[in-house]
Amino acid sequence: MLKCKQIIDLASNSLDTELPWRMRWQMKLHLLMCKTCSRYFKQLQFLQKITDGLHNHCQSISLSAPARKRISDRIKGDR
Repeated sequence: MLKCKQIIDLASNSLDTELPWRMRWQMKLHLLMCKTCSRYFKQLQFLQKITDGLHNHCQSISLSAPARKRISDRIKGDR
């Protein structure tokens, strides 16, 4: 059985890449038995969901042409 420290590393990795089936199985088994690790994993998933949403939201925001020009002029003026 995997230890909590190992689960922390696996949980983080599992959000970025798909773990081998044996590791996924061991992690799920540990999460069923350990409330602390289960809570930690749920918090990681929640944070990933929030940051993904924030990233998508920020990409949809753009400056108007006059605002871009003001910023550009200000930067050039500071030199």
